[in-house]
Amino acid sequence: MKKMLLNEKGSILVMAAAIVLAIISAVSAWSLVGMVSNSEIQTQYDHDAIQEELLLRSEALRSHYAIEQNSTYPPPPREVSILDETGGRQTVYEIKNKKEQRFVTIFLGQAGEQAIAVKSFIEAKRGRPRSILYTSPVKRLTERLIRNESLAQYQYFSNFEKSENEEGNPNELVKFWGPDVLNGPVHSNDDIYIQHAGGGNNNNRPTFYSMVTTAGRAREFGSNQPYKEAYPNTWQEVFRGGLQESIDNVQEIIFNPDAEELKANAQWVGNGHDIVYAKINGGAIQLMYGDIVSLGTQEFEVYSWYPANHDEVMDVIDNGGNWFEDTDNIWTNEIVIYDTIWTDGGALSAGASSAYWVNDAELWIEGNISNKMTWGCADTIFITNDITYTNTTIGDWPDGFTGQYDPQTNEPIYNPENANPSDFFGLVSEQKIIIRYKHRDPFEDFVKQDWNCNGVYIYGAYAAMAEGDIGLYGNEACHYDGIFTFQYHHWHGSTPSFDSISPYTGNDTTYTYIDLHKYIFPPSISYSPPALNGFKLHGNNPVPAYGTCGYPSESIAYATSYPNNGPNYAVPYGTDYPWYNPVWPESAEDLVGERGTLHIYGAIAQRRRGYIHRSGTDPFNHPNNEWDIQDYHYDGTHSLNGAGTGYDKDYSYDNRLLYVQPPYYPQVYEGWGEVTTSSFSRKAWSYKSPGDW
Repeated sequence: MKKMLLNEKGSILVMAAAIVLAIISAVSAWSLVGMVSNSEIQTQYDHDAIQEELLLRSEALRSHYAIEQNSTYPPPPREVSILDETGGRQTVYEIKNKKEQRFVTIFLGQAGEQAIAVKSFIEAKRGRPRSILYTSPVKRLTERLIRNESLAQYQYFSNFEKSENEEGNPNELVKFWGPDVLNGPVHSNDDIYIQHAGGGNNNNRPTFYSMVTTAGRAREFGSNQPYKEAYPNTWQEVFRGGLQESIDNVQEIIFNPDAEELKANAQWVGNGHDIVYAKINGGAIQLMYGDIVSLGTQEFEVYSWYPANHDEVMDVIDNGGNWFEDTDNIWTNEIVIYDTIWTDGGALSAGASSAYWVNDAELWIEGNISNKMTWGCADTIFITNDITYTNTTIGDWPDGFTGQYDPQTNEPIYNPENANPSDFFGLVSEQKIIIRYKHRDPFEDFVKQDWNCNGVYIYGAYAAMAEGDIGLYGNEACHYDGIFTFQYHHWHGSTPSFDSISPYTGNDTTYTYIDLHKYIFPPSISYSPPALNGFKLHGNNPVPAYGTCGYPSESIAYATSYPNNGPNYAVPYGTDYPWYNPVWPESAEDLVGERGTLHIYGAIAQRRRGYIHRSGTDPFNHPNNEWDIQDYHYDGTHSLNGAGTGYDKDYSYDNRLLYVQPPYYPQVYEGWGEVTTSSFSRKAWSYKSPGDW
C-alpha cells in the first residue's frame, strides 16, 4: 500500500477508488432518501384513501339528510381541512355532490322503482398554509341510492283506530269485519280490532292477504283479548300475509306528514275563491270557481199549521181557508241565507308529471287521470264522482293483479300485460277527504247529481293529514283529525219546494223553505215561550216506511189539526236540519242511505280512521231525538229494514305504489334511534370510477 501511495500511478488509483466510493455513498444516500420520500408519499396517499373513505361515508349520511330537508335543492358541497402541526402541512379535502333520478328495479316489466342516486366526489390538496396546494392523485367517487318512503306504500295506514266520536265514548272503535278484504300492506300505530260479523267469504271474518303490522295489538272486538291468544289455531286464516305486533318489536311509524314539498312545486289554483271544482279528462282539466256569498238576513214566519205539498194547499183553499190568516203566527225566524256563485275557471293542461295546489278553498274533484298527477288542498277535499285511470279499464287492477291468489303461498297472481305503465294519482288534504253525497253540478246547469249513491270507483293514493288542536278544541279535537270518510252520515227527510196556487190570488206560486215556516230555527233559541217548545226544530223516531222521520211522514194529529190554534197545539213530527243535507231540502223518498260499494284501487292514509259505513243507531250521535250539531247530535236513529248508511268496502292495493309514488306525495318517517327520523330508505352504497363523475 505504501509503495502504491508513493507511486504516482498508485495515487491515481486510490483517488479513483475514493471517488467511486464517494459516488456509491452518494447514490446510496440518495436512494435511501428516495426510499424514505417515496414511503412518505405513499403513506400520504394511503392516508388520503383512508381519510377519503371515512369522509365519504359520513358524506353519504349528510347528503341524505340534506335531501330529507329539501329534495328539490342540490346537495351542498363540503370542505374539510386537516393541519399536521408537527410537519406544518395542511390537507384540504374537497367534496362535491350531485343527485340524479334513477329507476333501479322493475315491477312486472313495467314501472321502475324510483330512487335518487347521490354521487359524492372527493379529492385532496396538500401544502403548507398560505402556499399553493398541490392536488393528490387519489380521487374517489361513491354513489348512494336512496328511495322515498311514502304513505302510498301502505294500502291502509292509520294513526288512531278510534273513531272521531272518541270524545263521547273512549271505546268508540272502528273495526274490520267479515266483508273487509285487503290485499296490500296494512299498518296502524294503534290497536286494531277484528269483529266476526257481517258476512263475507271468510266465515264472518275479514281477510288480509299481505303483512299487517301494528305498534299496538290486534284484538278481538268486544272482548278486547289479543287476537292471536283468542284464536291461536285460526288467526292465520284472517291474517294470511302475516301479523306483527308491538310484542314483535314493531315500532310506531311517526305520522307527521306535510305537504310542503307539494306546495313548493305545484301550480296553485283558485286563489281567493271558496270552492275549486276540477273535472279531469286525461290531461285536460276544466275548472269552476265557487264563491259563497251572503244574501242577507231573511225573515220566515212560522205558523201553527203550514201545508207540505200541493194537495194540502188545495184541500184548504177548496174549503175556503187561508192558512196565512186562519192559523196562529207563532214566531219569526231570522236567518242569514247564503248562496254559491259559480264562475268559469278556465282550463289546465297536464303534462307527464303534474302537481296542483288549492290553498284558499275546498277542492271538489273527479275524472279520468292520464300520466302522473297529484292534487293537494289546505282545506277539505270532496270526491264528487269516480276517479279512474285512462289506461286501466274501470273495475280492473292497475298493477295487473288477476284477482287470484296462489293456493300454496297466498301470494297474489299478476298478469304483466295488464299492468298500467303510466298513470298514477295522488290526493292530499291538510284536513279531510270526503266522498260527496249529492251535489248540484255547475258544469251541467246545476242538475242534481247522485253519482256517488250507487257505488264509487277510486284509483290512486289518498292522504288526510289534519291533526286536531287539543289546546283549541279540547276533548273534541278528535273531530278535527284527518279522516277519509263519506258525507251525510245521518239522513232524515225534509220538505222540498213545490208548485201550487196562492190562497190570495189563485195564481201559480212556488212554495220554498217549507220547514222554516213549520219549525223555530235554530233549535237552541232559549227565549221562545214554553208553549212553543214543540215547534223548535227537532227530529223523531224513524217511520217504518222510510227508516227515518221527515217528509213525507207527518204526525196525524198535526196533519189533521188545521187551523191548529193555541194554546194546546199539535206539533209537527220532525225533520232534517236545514242545509245539513248538501242538497237540502230532500224528501225521505229520495234519500239514499246504502250507497253501494266503495271500490278503491290504491292506498289510504289517515290520522284517524274514518267511517265508511254507519249503523244509524249509535247512541252518541242519536241520544234524544234532538238536533245539536255543535255537540254532534243528529236527531233520531235512521235505519231502513236493518240497513244503515254508507258503503260496502272493496279495497285493492296498487302494488306499483311500492315502487313509484305520485309527484310530491307525503312521506313516511321511520325512527333511527330515539330522535332521528328519515323518510328515505337506504338502498345501496358503492364505489364508482372517478371518471363517472
